[in-house]
Amino acid sequence: MDMLKQKWEQYGRGTSFNYSKIEKKLHGNYPIIQFDVNTPIVLRGESPQYIYFILSGVAIGTRDYEDGNEYDYFHLDKSNGSVGLLETLAQKEAIIATVSCLSKVEAIRIPSAIVYELIMQDLELLRLSLHLLADDLYDRSGNDGLFYHLEGIDRLRYFLITYYDEHITTEGSLIEVEERREKIANKLGMSVRTVGRALKKLKENQEILNKSRKIVIGQKEQQRLRENISYM
Repeated sequence: MDMLKQKWEQYGRGTSFNYSKIEKKLHGNYPIIQFDVNTPIVLRGESPQYIYFILSGVAIGTRDYEDGNEYDYFHLDKSNGSVGLLETLAQKEAIIATVSCLSKVEAIRIPSAIVYELIMQDLELLRLSLHLLADDLYDRSGNDGLFYHLEGIDRLRYFLITYYDEHITTEGSLIEVEERREKIANKLGMSVRTVGRALKKLKENQEILNKSRKIVIGQKEQQRLRENISYM
């Protein structure tokens, strides 16, 4: 395992593909587009003709699954904002999610074909893209099995139980959940609102603690989560 970890480090472990990754590799000038609050950057279903790399501001995406029942939200900013990159790498002809601006957004617009060609010709970018897609697939693979057989609140219970088990170092200590609600919703195939309602119910049931708007779990709370989840 140590040798494998060395290879991971050797070939890079980044999972954020932003403008800084390609800025020095580009030739030519590309327009910087200004978007106002609540303005869509791309709409679901349209062609991924361009990739928008966010330079400033925050955008939010709404993703609908093919069965029409599941959706989730994700945030994009300067660190991870590459709108249209997923579709381009996956060779899909339609944008999977509408992305709108939570704040004023400044983004550089580059034709998808140019970015795709650049990635295919650059081993470093190709490795980064592979890691990015594999990381996303890994996060979602758990959802395809157990999560989709559970109701929303039980998905959240399972996530919190697992999170506690993975992060506990001292018996009886409290664990603060570092994941943002948006990230949790994304992992569980739920909307942020649904996650918020479920967290409120868990707090009322004393299955979690809330300190300074942070989710906190202790040994007692984890036991209550285990007792209340439907399959355990």
